[in-house]
Amino acid sequence: MVKEKEIEELKEEIELLDDMLSALVELLEEKGVLRYEEWEKKIKEKIKKSEKLKRFD
Repeated sequence: MVKEKEIEELKEEIELLDDMLSALVELLEEKGVLRYEEWEKKIKEKIKKSEKLKRFD
C-alpha cells in the first residue's frame, strides 16, 4: 500500500512539473523570447547527448 501511495505522489509531482514547464515555455513564447521550435531542438540535443553519455557508463 505504501508503494502505491509513493507512486501516486510521484505521478502528481511529475504532472505538476510538466504543467509548470509548459506554462513557462508558453510565457516565453508569448513574450517573443523563445520559439517552440527552438525549445524542441534544444530538448532533442540534450536527449542525444544524454544517450551518448549513457553508452559509456
